[in-house]
Amino acid sequence: MTKSYDRLSWLFFTKVQRKIEFGERFIGLVFGIVSNNWYSALINGQPYGFIKSSRGVKQGDPLSPRLFILAAEALSRGLNALHLNLYFGGYGMPKWSPKINHLAYADDTIIFSSSDATSLRLVMEVLTVYEAASSQLVNKSKSALYMHHLVDVEVVTKVERITGIGRKEFPFTYLGCPIFYARRKMDYYQDFITKVMDKLQAWKGKLLSNGGRAILISHVLQSMPIHLLSAVNPPHYVINKIHKIFTQFFWSSTIRGNSRHWASWNSLCMPCDEGGIGFRSLHDVSRALFCKLWWNFKTKPSLWSSFMCQKYCKKLNAIIVPWRKESHTCRKMLECRDVIEHQITWQLKMGSSLFWFDNWTGLGALYFLVPPNFLIDETIHNVYEVLEEGAWNVEEIMEILPEEFAVHMIWRKLSLQLWRTLWMYHTGCSRLMAAKIVWKYFLSRAGIRLEGLTLHQAITSCWTVQVLPRIKPIMQALPSCIIWELWKRRNNFKYGEVVSISRVIYQVSSSLQALVRVRKPGLINVHHKWQDMLTMLENYTLRLKYDKVIWELPMVRWVKVNTNGASRVNLGRSSIGLCIRNDDGDLVYALGREINCHDPEFPTSGAVTAPTRRS
Repeated sequence: MTKSYDRLSWLFFTKVQRKIEFGERFIGLVFGIVSNNWYSALINGQPYGFIKSSRGVKQGDPLSPRLFILAAEALSRGLNALHLNLYFGGYGMPKWSPKINHLAYADDTIIFSSSDATSLRLVMEVLTVYEAASSQLVNKSKSALYMHHLVDVEVVTKVERITGIGRKEFPFTYLGCPIFYARRKMDYYQDFITKVMDKLQAWKGKLLSNGGRAILISHVLQSMPIHLLSAVNPPHYVINKIHKIFTQFFWSSTIRGNSRHWASWNSLCMPCDEGGIGFRSLHDVSRALFCKLWWNFKTKPSLWSSFMCQKYCKKLNAIIVPWRKESHTCRKMLECRDVIEHQITWQLKMGSSLFWFDNWTGLGALYFLVPPNFLIDETIHNVYEVLEEGAWNVEEIMEILPEEFAVHMIWRKLSLQLWRTLWMYHTGCSRLMAAKIVWKYFLSRAGIRLEGLTLHQAITSCWTVQVLPRIKPIMQALPSCIIWELWKRRNNFKYGEVVSISRVIYQVSSSLQALVRVRKPGLINVHHKWQDMLTMLENYTLRLKYDKVIWELPMVRWVKVNTNGASRVNLGRSSIGLCIRNDDGDLVYALGREINCHDPEFPTSGAVTAPTRRS
């Protein structure tokens, strides 16, 4: 559009607001803001006169873009209405995809149409009506027609004659991204490479330290390709070319410097703790951005996601679409799919997750986990279809899934307040609150309230509870002991053996008692009961036993020999030492050595016999 903001008719966007059913008071306020617009002419630096504006919106006004979008909505709806015309032949689209004949961004519009003369005239008629109503004007000198390079000259001439717009060739650059339909080439990305080179050229004459160059690369140069990498998938040699430019600048401070490179770019991209500089590899950045694109494709309904799904997935779910030679963007998304899908876990909540294709069990998508010869029930689409009043419909789950997956799925869904597991289904004890009783027995006595906690929160509470340092290891081991004994109880129930809750508590207490004996070997008669065990640990103080020894001088013309030995029996290492003093207390002889010994009593006797063997 030519001067899109300056030419917009006030009357037109007012009518559009009424058509969209805005309130009259709001319309009046908007019109009052827009119409109160006066201009003065500067002559020799002095303003003269007042010129009242009759159309257009103010540049820089935050309200102006929104008013322009409202006006452009009329053009968008006019183009969409062409699909209702039987004589309009639209652009070739997938069978089930939404009908798209244009895309708009700000005052730019891309229109998709066939080369049929009737269709082209209908498009031009919509543009003409929009120009007359809104006072807008299509800038045909800046507009262009893009067609395949094999289109006949007669067809090109016909399209140019009807539209009054000249043809241009692919590729072209829009918003910094190359638009093309053939194979990717280095030339398509030359504009971006030139921008990077120009940025470096501005720093060429400056004296920069290595740290300064590292800051410029991290915060300026590496931020330049973010938009490009988030929209398109450049070939590897383009990214490698950019990496080469970064490396040359870092080591030589010039664009084409010949300084020695003391480390490769991959080494510079390592974290600082691992000997690198902390730069980001653009390959990793591109992969991360396309992982985000895949996430948006899966979670955010939009015109783009709908089109991509219908064009490349058709009737298949996105996670099972095979890799094909589709568009470069689609291929990159499928490549990143195998990376990110294993990291996505869907929370159940209302059960809207896809039963077979979403990773809501923590194991992965059930579609890939069931045996190859397993017959999938395609009538089950969402998780809520196997729920009944907020609980699992166990009979239906056992029918549609192998038993090992059903067991894991039901156990994962449980919280500490709702103990409905599969083994309860086998024993017919659907109201048993065994797990909650066991957890409450141990946690409440440790000062942790169980109510309102999930399993993850309960375990975290055991690990982070404020207790004495000597009790900390016991509390950290408590969740593992409880979960292990509950799992053993579940397995016993499954195979017909009944284990009481008191037995589970006893086994957990026994495990904790054994742990205390290992951690505190000097503690005698460790209590088996959990509460008594905690009390004993809280009151426990280490008692050091020692004997007071006073060294005395030997008798006249006598010598005194003092010996000692130490042994680490588990490592098979021992040592001995001795010293001999005369009747004045002066040192006459001393010895210390390491010996191979597995007998803890030998080092002391060896220290006594060592001087004899020496002599």
